[in-house]
Amino acid sequence: MANPAEPQQKKSNSDSKAWEILCSVRLAVIIIIIMAVACILGTVILQIKSPEEYVSRYGPGLAKFYAAIQFTDIFHSYWFSFLLILLCVNLGCCTVKRWRNKVLMIGFLVTHISIILILIGCVVDLLTGVKGGVNVYEGSSVDYYLTRADYKKVPLGFQVFCDDFIIEKHPPKYKLITYVKDKDKQKAVSLAVGKKISIPGTNYAATVKELIEDAEVQHEPINVSDEPKNPALYIQLSAKDKVTAEGWLLAKDRNWYNDTQRDLKIDYVWADTDEAHERLTNAAAKSSTKPTLEIRIEGTDIVKNVPVEKGQKISIKGTDYTVEVKDFALDYSKRLVALSEQEPNNPAVMVEISGPQGVDSRWSFSKYPDYQDKAHKTIYKDVKLLCTVPEDFSDAKNRVRIVQSRSGKQTITYIKGGKVISTNDWVLGQGYDISDSGLKIRIQKYFPSHSLKKTVVKRTGGHEGHNHGPGEHHGNPAALIEMEGPRGKYAEWVFAHTPPHWYPDNNFAVLYEKSGMEVKDYKSILRVVENGKTMMTKTIEVNSPLKYKGFVFYQSSYDPEGERYTGLQVTKNPGLLVVYSGFILLCLGIVFIFYVKPFLRRKFQKGKKIKEIYSEEEMLAEHIDE
Repeated sequence: MANPAEPQQKKSNSDSKAWEILCSVRLAVIIIIIMAVACILGTVILQIKSPEEYVSRYGPGLAKFYAAIQFTDIFHSYWFSFLLILLCVNLGCCTVKRWRNKVLMIGFLVTHISIILILIGCVVDLLTGVKGGVNVYEGSSVDYYLTRADYKKVPLGFQVFCDDFIIEKHPPKYKLITYVKDKDKQKAVSLAVGKKISIPGTNYAATVKELIEDAEVQHEPINVSDEPKNPALYIQLSAKDKVTAEGWLLAKDRNWYNDTQRDLKIDYVWADTDEAHERLTNAAAKSSTKPTLEIRIEGTDIVKNVPVEKGQKISIKGTDYTVEVKDFALDYSKRLVALSEQEPNNPAVMVEISGPQGVDSRWSFSKYPDYQDKAHKTIYKDVKLLCTVPEDFSDAKNRVRIVQSRSGKQTITYIKGGKVISTNDWVLGQGYDISDSGLKIRIQKYFPSHSLKKTVVKRTGGHEGHNHGPGEHHGNPAALIEMEGPRGKYAEWVFAHTPPHWYPDNNFAVLYEKSGMEVKDYKSILRVVENGKTMMTKTIEVNSPLKYKGFVFYQSSYDPEGERYTGLQVTKNPGLLVVYSGFILLCLGIVFIFYVKPFLRRKFQKGKKIKEIYSEEEMLAEHIDE
């Protein structure tokens, strides 16, 4: 007959084995080795990048495998968290097994509990912690942050305003760099005025003839020839006998002017023949070239050019994509105002791309075509957009064209709503009414060959900066450099922050540039608003964050070009208090083990010895009594 106690005995043996495994030091060693390997993999394999980056780096197969086993974010993976939990359980079991109810074991108990607390805090942070970032423009607010891994918007539950963004800078320092191309030799030289610096091994030399710490260039328009090589007119616009605008229009350069307030464009064109004059005058009523959008599918021969018209939908043949033009701006920063009131500073078009993976909305900037791909996550990386806006583009309904020919014909044509209202001959100094616009136009000067006489002088008057600390002044230093070489002496003003100036043989150059660190500190004045009420305001900087409802906002970056926004790192570490508690206990446990325990042991040993002496005396006394 079977023994009824056998199943219970087997179960007890099984429990005993499981307990022994959990208490095993070998298990702890195995866990630590696996975690060490995971840490190495976490430094070798790219972490928290976009799927496209993994595909381009490792190939589609390996990228898919890495994503499946969470190798793309090892330290936040479930299996890494499981290893931490298992190590925590192992330490707990070891502590229970080895604990003896003795005072000298207190240090052992405290250190083990502290390590367990640290591990628990780490697990809590890995599973529930937050790490992301967000950019906040000066004067604006956000109520969300973007996750690091996939740039998803996560609501904060309150608003964070950036009331002001301040950049403090070191006093600027500059140096003069000389470069000899055929020697590929670069050297920093002294800025001492009047000191001739010869470049060793070459027949070049440089001398600083004059130095201005804060300079400006004054341009005086001059005429250099009676031949119409660069025709220019000085135009004056007036309303009710008050000048509203004036300046030079160059037929072969900047030949147009936009008056956004009056929805008016003025342009000046030159005709070499009478036939060309007639053609240009008659073409005045035609609208200017419109902005275009180039749609290119990367990896294919598909390229499509379309005019930019709001509401237009474009189907891309051979693909599943449909592109719709949603908005257009001549100046992206002023996109909310009417197009006619915008100057062509930063043209951009907003499109909506529909495809198999949903809708992808993005702005395409004329001057920065790849900005959207770099700054923001886009769904359809293979769809490349290029917005082209003609330099003279204007959406103005009223236009004035001034045409001049070599033979002496000179006309002014006024167009309103695409129709010619009037055409008149013009002469210098006489004013002409622009029909019903209330404006008068006068051509004050005519230079057949316009040029500029440049004079560098010390800046006078105020100098406005942007977002600099109190009392800071950032000048525009300039140096008059005399370069000497095989073609004689050549002197030129060289400004800081400008490209190198070359000697006439294009082999020797000088560059005037800043040296050393420029930015000293950057700060943001943040204000937290919840339910319409300001809860707190704080000026944050590096290592001095704002804390609210468990969220911590660190100053991490800023807009290096326009200095218009602040970059915030957003974190939330719910396990941090547990980790800190663990470290405090760890310190107490170490102090107990290295200082208190030896002291107590000596006390116990001394007491035991005294007790033994007393026991011997009692035994001797009993022997004497007997």
